[in-house]
Amino acid sequence: MNKNLIVSSSDDKYSTLLVELYKSVLKAKDYDFAVLDCGISKDVSDYFNEKNIQIKKPSWEFEIPNYKIRGRDYLKAQFSRFYLDTYFPGYENYIWMDSDTWINCKNTFEYYIQGASEKGFAICPQVDRSSPKLINIKWLWNYPSKINSINYKNISKSISKSLGKKYAGYFTLNAGCFSYNHKFDGLNIIKKNLALSSKKGRIFGSDQVALALTMFEDKVPFELLPSYCNWICEHHMPKFCNNKNMFVEPYIPNHNIAVIHLAGLDQDRSDLNVTHKIETLDKNIIEKNLRFTN
Repeated sequence: MNKNLIVSSSDDKYSTLLVELYKSVLKAKDYDFAVLDCGISKDVSDYFNEKNIQIKKPSWEFEIPNYKIRGRDYLKAQFSRFYLDTYFPGYENYIWMDSDTWINCKNTFEYYIQGASEKGFAICPQVDRSSPKLINIKWLWNYPSKINSINYKNISKSISKSLGKKYAGYFTLNAGCFSYNHKFDGLNIIKKNLALSSKKGRIFGSDQVALALTMFEDKVPFELLPSYCNWICEHHMPKFCNNKNMFVEPYIPNHNIAVIHLAGLDQDRSDLNVTHKIETLDKNIIEKNLRFTN
């Protein structure tokens, strides 16, 4: 048993991605792996059982009305990702990874453990030189008629418009990959904010609302990791280093990317054969798949 546990979740739709994530974890070593079963296929469930991977079915951590759920059990992971130590006790550090992520560089990935060990909680904000669009603004002649952002939209619907306005211009904390230490006291504050956000707003996005309120409103300090620790390919395609056989950030110093994240790339997530034109560090263009295929 390792002291660090990586947990992910999936329904039947993303079961193949879940297996790919697991295989990338095997290459990283030093991590156990566990699954929150939100409807994974029988074949994938059998695959993990044969490898003695822990599988637990998550519960709704709060009372959620049926009209919000509508049979979408995969939304349980919005809450259960903050209860990993309850489902899988006995580990020192817990790392949540969405099923559409995978580990590209194991050495860079260790920042998640360092951040959890030093500050209790480590996560990437969605702000970077490769992600230029910070906020949506609609103009009426020379005046902004509508200002929108992820924080404004989610917090306004979940809590209040006044609080949404307060943090409209603040960066989003990407809940697709984060780590925490089992002794992190701030987890109780995150859970408090999860309960608050789930009462009024949508289930999807409640995790990001809770994180925003915990950091910005409750002033709980997080370790903020650089974007190359959770690379959102939809914002900017990475480059590829042939010598290292791995993806790197597109601007110098072309740091090794820890986690490739396929959020927003629906075709990539559903079709293993999708490729993109990727620039290599030796300035060639190659057709490259963004999925874990090693």
